[in-house]
Amino acid sequence: MQRRQRIRKSNRFLKWGIAIGILLIILATAIVIGEAQSPLDKAKSESIQIAKKYADVTDVKGFYNSNLTRTYYTVAGSTSKGKSVYVIIAKKGGKVTVVPESDGLPVSKVKTLITERKKPKKINSVSITLLGGKPHWVVSYVNSSNRLCFATLNFKTGKIVQLIANV
Repeated sequence: MQRRQRIRKSNRFLKWGIAIGILLIILATAIVIGEAQSPLDKAKSESIQIAKKYADVTDVKGFYNSNLTRTYYTVAGSTSKGKSVYVIIAKKGGKVTVVPESDGLPVSKVKTLITERKKPKKINSVSITLLGGKPHWVVSYVNSSNRLCFATLNFKTGKIVQLIANV
């Protein structure tokens, strides 16, 4: 009888130990994910403040991050005069470039062009970068061979100017 009680007690402790262990793993995972996201959240917040200050952006519509040749953060939004703009901010040096949205292709057209030309399985992201001081679209996608690819398109024409395939 006492032996059964000991076994039940040890099983109860084992179950509680496993439950606490699982909770600790979940908590640790949440902390790691939160810490990993923190630098991008900070960059987004700072970029929005810069866009408001230097380009009079009052309504933020989107945030892009590109790391092709250099790191750029881009805020898409509208100015107090209702003009849609992209504010491109270099991570290193903080140079600010303001580009009217009407000067280039819309995101939807860029996605359509890549879909027609490259027939990707999935488009991961579309962002804006600067090459030679001029804006370009950068599209990350997965091709039919399940390989990661990057296409850089001219901001105005949509012509592919650089392709990194099968990464």
